[in-house]
Amino acid sequence: MKSLFASVLTLSGLALLSGCGDDAPNNTPDGGGDPQATAQDVSGSIQGDTTWKAGTTYTLKDYVFVESGTLTIEPGVTILGEQGSALVITREAKLNAVGTAEKPIVFTSAQPAGTRAAGDWGGVVLLGKARINVAGGENTIEGFFATSGDTRTKYGGQDDAHDCGKLKYARIEFAGYELAEDNELNGLTTGACGSATDIDYVQVHKGADDGVEMFGGTAGLKHIVISQPDDDGLDYDLGWRGKVQFLVVQQNAVVGNRGIEASGNKNDNAAQPHTVPEIWNATFIGSGRAAGTTPAQEGLVFNTGAGGLLRNVIVANFADKAVDVDGTASAALWNAATPELSLQNTFFWNNKGDTVSIPNAPNPKKDASGAVTDPDGSKFAEAEKVLATGLNNKVVDAKLTAATNLEAPDFAPAAGSPALNPDNAATPGAGFDTSARFVGAVGTSNWLAGWTAFPKN
Repeated sequence: MKSLFASVLTLSGLALLSGCGDDAPNNTPDGGGDPQATAQDVSGSIQGDTTWKAGTTYTLKDYVFVESGTLTIEPGVTILGEQGSALVITREAKLNAVGTAEKPIVFTSAQPAGTRAAGDWGGVVLLGKARINVAGGENTIEGFFATSGDTRTKYGGQDDAHDCGKLKYARIEFAGYELAEDNELNGLTTGACGSATDIDYVQVHKGADDGVEMFGGTAGLKHIVISQPDDDGLDYDLGWRGKVQFLVVQQNAVVGNRGIEASGNKNDNAAQPHTVPEIWNATFIGSGRAAGTTPAQEGLVFNTGAGGLLRNVIVANFADKAVDVDGTASAALWNAATPELSLQNTFFWNNKGDTVSIPNAPNPKKDASGAVTDPDGSKFAEAEKVLATGLNNKVVDAKLTAATNLEAPDFAPAAGSPALNPDNAATPGAGFDTSARFVGAVGTSNWLAGWTAFPKN
């Protein structure tokens, strides 16, 4: 891997761009790029408004920091990442990467097709100025050393409406890697992006570590596909309060840990603002492999004071747990008066034992119904709480007949599925698509068609 902080190469305030010539990678990513496109290398920093043009393939040679202005990426552009590279939009800059269903923007590995793998490059990072729940209100984004003193990796502030820019109709493939334990880049990483940020129709495929990680802020997510991540699908912490609608997470049987891992502030579980996003219409698909394999494959995990309001959700095929509320700080958020952790109108199916919670420990206790409960210190009886009368949560088959297919998945319920019955769904609230009266991420219209791809390598 190249040095974490590559030297900054600038020319007239713009990133150094040079033709790749005969050394240009010869792969054309699935569904994106033109084999006759010209090729340009990108290194160092970008300062001022810059446009990456359709018809050109751009190769990230190292960490490219957009320090000021707006980086515009036109529809159909392919960006290749070499080992040790990443694209970082600092909090003094913006991204304007808006593709179309017919011409998605593709961020992928610079390795030839057929040899690509998770962790080939570092992914896309968006940094902003919204609030996070750490002392001092500012932090260094994971994937970088806090001791470096590089202000370009900082995020946080007081502007919850801050705009990190737009990322739409885009795929991020084979990205992410671990710098050190608990210090990783993901496929898509955001830090303190505000509510004006627009992240919509984005797929993160086969990323090392997490698919998408949201560190604080208020940015929302819409029409998101996270396929076969090495670790968690959606990981969020440090006071994230975004709105999410239409989210798919799919695991495979070899790698992958949790559909959601929700954390607060590990050093101060009571830190404000609490980590409480609102999530509507999501589908979490485990691999259905045998239980007991490391790492455990779990659906929804809430710990260290994190919560979330989840509605119209499907959780299916998880080998080890469906829901785990881990620790007293998160358990305290599940209360009738002012809930900051709750699940409603959720279907569970084919999880271990078809119960809501399965502990990773011998001799589990059982509640009065015979359902297995979680023995951790929170004493939170997930099966009893989650399946309580009035929440409309059920153990029922949503008839997702092709959701576990890794190369050509279909996350739409089959005709006649109870997930399509509007009586089983709640009506989304303000700020969401209120017409989505179905359970899960996909109804009768397949919004994944045309712009997503599921290459093996």
